[in-house]
Amino acid sequence: MRKLGQLLFLLTIIQIVAFFSSPISAQKLKPADVPADVTQTLEFQYPYVKVTGWLKEGNNYVATIKDEGTNGKVYITSSGEWLHTHFNVPQNELPSSIMAYVRQNYPDFVVSESCLEEKDNEKTNYYLEVKPDGVGAKPSILLFSSTGRNELVSRTDPEDFKDPLAPAEKPAPKAPAPKADKPVADKPAPKADKPKEEAPKPVKETAPKEPKPVKETAPKEPKEEKAEKPKKEKPEVVVTDEHGNVALKPNTIPEIVTKALAKKVMHPEDLNWFKIDSCYVAKCVYSGKKTAVYIKPNGMWDKTLTILPEESVTGPMLKHLNDFYKGFKFKTAVREQRADKQDKTMVDFYEKANYKAKLVTTVIFDKTGKLIRTIDPDYQLGEAGNQSSSDDDALDKYYEKMNMTLDNDDAKSVPENVKAAFRLKYPRVTNVEWKEDDEMNFQAIFFSARGKEICVFNSYGEIVETMVMGKVENLNATIQDYLKKNYKNFKVTEFYNVRKMAEKLNCYKVFIVNKKTNEEEVLWFNTSGRPLE
Repeated sequence: MRKLGQLLFLLTIIQIVAFFSSPISAQKLKPADVPADVTQTLEFQYPYVKVTGWLKEGNNYVATIKDEGTNGKVYITSSGEWLHTHFNVPQNELPSSIMAYVRQNYPDFVVSESCLEEKDNEKTNYYLEVKPDGVGAKPSILLFSSTGRNELVSRTDPEDFKDPLAPAEKPAPKAPAPKADKPVADKPAPKADKPKEEAPKPVKETAPKEPKPVKETAPKEPKEEKAEKPKKEKPEVVVTDEHGNVALKPNTIPEIVTKALAKKVMHPEDLNWFKIDSCYVAKCVYSGKKTAVYIKPNGMWDKTLTILPEESVTGPMLKHLNDFYKGFKFKTAVREQRADKQDKTMVDFYEKANYKAKLVTTVIFDKTGKLIRTIDPDYQLGEAGNQSSSDDDALDKYYEKMNMTLDNDDAKSVPENVKAAFRLKYPRVTNVEWKEDDEMNFQAIFFSARGKEICVFNSYGEIVETMVMGKVENLNATIQDYLKKNYKNFKVTEFYNVRKMAEKLNCYKVFIVNKKTNEEEVLWFNTSGRPLE
């Protein structure tokens, strides 16, 4: 018993020494111990996630987060620079092609870590660590693409890696020791036996028998084999949506994406997959309603669009329509459920005076039924015969309605290569306002599902910066305190989350107005809320 206790004590000492001798040891932190630069970077990158804990590994800070039921870790430097994010992926949810590669190239190894890795300005990849089963073994790091065939992107093995597929070297066989020659006594050669001579037996002579006559038969003619009729190959059916997007083959959809759909929609009917922008879109019929589910390549649900019947327009929405548009005729409605909880419902209808001309009015409500904005009929597009009554394009029409119809002279001066670059970046945006700023750059202003956005291009068609408008009430608390102390007579009119491409800098652009003189001023802050020069 005493020996057992000594052994356990020795093992404990070894584990403690190994932990503290490790080059990187994780240290748990309280939220108050995390620098403001780090927390602000996390809020900027992932504004809607739940933070469950903080760690410090070496000089880096690691935030443990939970987003739509998926756990992840965000790695940020002490200066507030985002390094990468790992979202956990269970081994049984990894694509089969990735596991096949591991089994073939690392037999008898175990997958010690599997996740999706996000990095700035890089594609999201599957990140795996595989190592021999046991304590102290260093892992091999594998990166696989998260789209298409999940090809191997990179493979890094440790210095002492022993390839399990390499043929084992057999030891050279030992040469047998020479035996000592023993003297052999001369033996007399054995006498050979003389063969006995046998008398030949007499052979009886017999008359040869006559052969029996063979009946001649006519040769049978070979049967002609019937030629097999060529099977008619059925032409492959190409499925497209109402805008000509070709459906993807089911075996090309990442398994993590299909599993994400299964969590959102049970038993979808008439399911077809499409790739729209960076999302996989599952268009199907669910609970009798046409539905489109948008899922990111990393398996994160983005949004769901559902076509609603007229009876679903109830409560405050219906009251608003009856109060301001008496005698209206319902056309269609689309509900958008979003990952950021900013749900919306768009209702298309005909006002009484516009019904004959089929001019559509659109009203957009938030999830409580509160009015967001109204879009009056586009008389140019709304002429009789131009309006489509099909539900098939209602989902895509939704985002067209979210854009502004703006005409200005600045659009005429925008170079064609800049417009082409914008169309490549935002292929679904049809209505955009162009402005030229003081630095001879071109600003594309438009509305998307995230709200007002501005994308700035130089004359070569390169993106200089992107801006997304935020809600004033969500402005950084440090910035609000700064404005209260230094700009007492000003109020914030709007602010933007800005990404500067060349500097790889995230910051805030805040517009304030003097309450007395209406004079406007623009202020810049970093992600921690400190003013920028």
